[in-house]
Amino acid sequence: MKDTFLEELRSWDLHALAKESLKATEADVLRILRAGKATTLEEFAVLISPSASPYIEQMAQLSSAITRKYFGRTMRLFAPLYVSNECVNNCVYCGFANRNKIERRTLTLDEVRREVDAVYNLGFRNLLIVAAENPKLVSSGYIADVIDIAIKKMPSVSIEIAPSRVEDYKKYVEAGCEGLTVFQETYDEKVYPTLHPSGPKSVFSWRLATPERGAEAGMRKLGLGPLLGVNEWRFEILATALHAKYLFHKAWRTQVSISLPRMRPAKSGYVPLPQNIPTDRELVQTTCALRIFLSRLAIVVSTRESRKLRDGMMTLGVTQMSAFSSTKPGGYADREESGEQFHIDDGRTPQEFSEALKAKGLDPVWKDFDTSFMF
Repeated sequence: MKDTFLEELRSWDLHALAKESLKATEADVLRILRAGKATTLEEFAVLISPSASPYIEQMAQLSSAITRKYFGRTMRLFAPLYVSNECVNNCVYCGFANRNKIERRTLTLDEVRREVDAVYNLGFRNLLIVAAENPKLVSSGYIADVIDIAIKKMPSVSIEIAPSRVEDYKKYVEAGCEGLTVFQETYDEKVYPTLHPSGPKSVFSWRLATPERGAEAGMRKLGLGPLLGVNEWRFEILATALHAKYLFHKAWRTQVSISLPRMRPAKSGYVPLPQNIPTDRELVQTTCALRIFLSRLAIVVSTRESRKLRDGMMTLGVTQMSAFSSTKPGGYADREESGEQFHIDDGRTPQEFSEALKAKGLDPVWKDFDTSFMF
């Protein structure tokens, strides 16, 4: 294993592995399913191949059994809280891109308190603070203040913000933050600059190393993910799985999670190639394959997916889900859609979603951590 994930990623030809997976045979699939686990990235590639599709029911049963073994019959619920949509980047796919004419807003600290109260009153006790990238408006001091406000009501606070320095992450950990999520969007070093033509986000290596810096700073949870639709999806899934496995070894004290968001309509107007987005069936197959490959991996499905698909995936390996999300700063106290990052699909209230989980025999978990555990 290499010293950094950038070195690890460059040591693999994942495009070749993705192509090779298309040649997987029925015998390859059955061998892995009989063993009850995939131990290598090559075996994982077999499980996301077309040859594995006819065995999705067997994969789902195995995935469900592994999930129950390590996570029980629970579903951890969280809410993303957007504090700013003012961004200096020009990512071609994003509704927050600097070029887009949308309502821009960075919440004041009083507005943050109002939003935290609104999310708290919905029942959530697990908060993900999200901000676009504008160093002049969303500074390390501002984020530390936001965390300080949130932690007074929320037992668990995580962040999804611009990649930061280790010293900044240490400041956030000291303020009470326990988790860091960063989406690489694409792990293809050649494709990445075509999607991120300007702004701080254009530096591939800096973004790629973000989870490692977070782990060094003491983050208890690390969240990863591609944006499915911007590049060949099997390549992206393989790279994300490789990244998770790398972090399980290099940052063994942390919980690692993967989210697999697919492109949704946004102000950007970006239209992905249809072949770059996995179908519902392929997304389910991939989720099951991830569980069979990485048994202790936390798997997240957001409200950008449909109600029907989310309900179907509840018992198949997913361990964390959001509900009643807003992608607009100030969107919980004011549910208007203007200024959002992308459209959500599943708009059920937390109570409605909780009942749906119970109907599947799952226990909704609103709180499973408190900062007092750390002292």
